[in-house]
Amino acid sequence: MKFSDFLKRFFLFTLKETYSFFLKLMLFFLIIFILGLSVTSIINSKIKSESKQKKSDYVLFNVSQISEDKVLGASFFNDKYSISYSDLLNSLDRIKDDRKVKGIIIDLDQTNLSSSKIEEISKKMEELKKSGKKIYAYGAYIENSNYTLASVANEIIMTPSASASLSLIGYQYSDLYLKNLLDKIGVNMEIVRIGSHKSYGENYTSNQMSPELKADLTRIFENRYNNFVSNIVKTRKINRDSINSDIVNGNTVNMSPFTARDKNLVDKLESYQDFMARLGITDKNISDIYDYYDNNVKDTEIKGKNGTIAVIYAEGSIVYDDNGTQKNIISPNNISTKINKALEIKNLRGIVLRVNSGGGSALASEIIYQQFSKVNVPIYVSMGDTAASGGYYISMVGSKVFADKATITGSIGVVSMIPKLYNAQNKFGVTSNSISKGKYADINDSFTPLSEESKAKISASMNETYNEFKSRVIKNRKINDDKLEEYAQGRIWLGDEAKNIRLVDDIASLDEVIKRMANDLNLGDSYGVSDIFVEEDFSQKLKALSAFVLEKFNIKSQIKETIPESEKVFEDYELATKNVNKPLYYLPYSLKMY
Repeated sequence: MKFSDFLKRFFLFTLKETYSFFLKLMLFFLIIFILGLSVTSIINSKIKSESKQKKSDYVLFNVSQISEDKVLGASFFNDKYSISYSDLLNSLDRIKDDRKVKGIIIDLDQTNLSSSKIEEISKKMEELKKSGKKIYAYGAYIENSNYTLASVANEIIMTPSASASLSLIGYQYSDLYLKNLLDKIGVNMEIVRIGSHKSYGENYTSNQMSPELKADLTRIFENRYNNFVSNIVKTRKINRDSINSDIVNGNTVNMSPFTARDKNLVDKLESYQDFMARLGITDKNISDIYDYYDNNVKDTEIKGKNGTIAVIYAEGSIVYDDNGTQKNIISPNNISTKINKALEIKNLRGIVLRVNSGGGSALASEIIYQQFSKVNVPIYVSMGDTAASGGYYISMVGSKVFADKATITGSIGVVSMIPKLYNAQNKFGVTSNSISKGKYADINDSFTPLSEESKAKISASMNETYNEFKSRVIKNRKINDDKLEEYAQGRIWLGDEAKNIRLVDDIASLDEVIKRMANDLNLGDSYGVSDIFVEEDFSQKLKALSAFVLEKFNIKSQIKETIPESEKVFEDYELATKNVNKPLYYLPYSLKMY
C-alpha cells in the first residue's frame, strides 16, 4: 500500500470517527435537553398543583417592565414572569370578582411601570377598592415613578428606618450630544428632516439641544409635573401650594420615613414582618400576581353570545422586514399574521388596535395602514406609552382613537439619516477610490460628501412622504392642512394635549376602549375578548436558543446586562443603520420617556 493511500484512508477513518463522535455527542445533549424539559414540566405541574391548593387571601402586586405583545410558545421553560399586560389586567379583573381575595399589596420596591401603565392600573385599583378590596402599598425606597401608584392605596406603609427614603422631585431630562466625538473620528451624520421640530438625529449633528425640542420637552414635562402634583393633592388631601413649594425647593428629596409621615405622604411606619402579621398574612395565604394569573386566569377565555372583540398589539419599532414572530417588532408580515388570525374568529364584531410604538420605517407604516384599511369590521385604537411618528401613522386606521393622559403621541414628520466617513480618510490614512455613472449615483457613498443638490433631491422625495403622512391624518381626524401644520412639523404631545387639538378623540385606558366599542356596537355585557398573539414554531425556538447561547459571548449582550437602558439605544441604532437614506417616521427612545 502506498503511503499516500494510507494517509488518505487514515484521514477518512479519522473524519468518519470524528463525525460519529460529534453526532453521538449531539444526540446525547438532545436527549438531556428533552429530559430536562420533561422534568421541568413535571416540577412546574407539581408546583402549580400545590399552589392551586394554597389559599390566596392577598395578592402581591410586584410587576416590572411588562410587555404588551408576546410570542406564544416562545419560551422553552415555563417562565412565570412572561405574562403580558393584558394578562395582568385580566388578573386584576378576576381578583375584583374573587370573594376569597381580601386585598392587594403593592410591593413598591419590586414594581417598575411606565407612566401610562400606572395611569391605567390606578383605575383598576380604584375599581378594586369600590368592590370592597383593600389596597396596601409597602416600600422602603419610594420615588415619583412608584408614588403615583402608591397614592391610590388605602394605606401607604414604609420601613421605619432612617436608611429608607421617600424622594419626590420635579423633573430632569438629559441626553448625550455626540457631534464633537464624531468629528474626532471623522464621521459626519447627514440628517435630512421634514418638520422644524423633528428632532431625531440632532444628537449627531449638534452639541446642544435645539430650541424647538427644548420647548416641546419643557411643555410636556410641565404637563406631567402638574398632573403628578394634582394627583397628590387629590389622594393625600394636601394643599397644592404647600406640596408644590416643598417639591420645587427640594424639601421632599431623600426624606426619611418619619419626615414623610409628618408631611402626610405616608400613613404608617412598620417593618414588613409586622405589617404582614397585622393583616394575618403568612406564606400560605398570599400569592404574587404571576402565580395568581397562572392558577386562576391562564387558559381561560372571555366569551359572550353577542360576538367577540379582538385586540391586536402593535408594540416596538416598525420595520419593513422580519420573520413575523419577533417580539417587540412591528412589521407588515407580523401585522398581517395577526389580522388573519383575528378574522378567523367566529362572529368577530370589532378590533381594538393597541399601539405602543415610537415608529420606524415610513414604508412599513404605510403598508400596515393599508392592511388595516381593508378590514371590514370597526377598528378602535388604544394608545399606550407611545404612539408617535409611525406609531401615530398606523393609529389613523381607527374610526375612534383614544390615548392615556401620559401617552406620548404626534411627531408628524419625516427624517432620514446618512452617515458619511469622508473626513475619516485623512485621520486614518485611507483613501476612497470609486467609479460611477449617472447623476446621484454616489448619494449613498459613505466617502462622498452629500451635495446640496443631492440633499434637495432627498428632501423632495421626503416631502412627498410627509404629505402622504398628513393626508392620512387629515382624512381620519377631519383637520384641514393649514391647521394640521400647527400640530405637525414633528411636534410631540401628551395624550390630554392631543385630545384638546383633536389628534385623538378621548382619554381612555385599554379596557375602557374595549368597553366603549362594545357599547357602540350594542353588545351589552355578553361579548368576548380575544387577545391576538403570534405563535412561534419549533424551528424558530431552536434558532432562538442558538441566538441566546451566542449572545452570551457577545459584547453587546454584556453591555445590555450592565446597562439595561442601553438595549433601547441599540434598537435605535440598529433601526437607523438598516434604513440609511430611507424615510423614517420615528421618535427615538430618549424622547419616549417610558
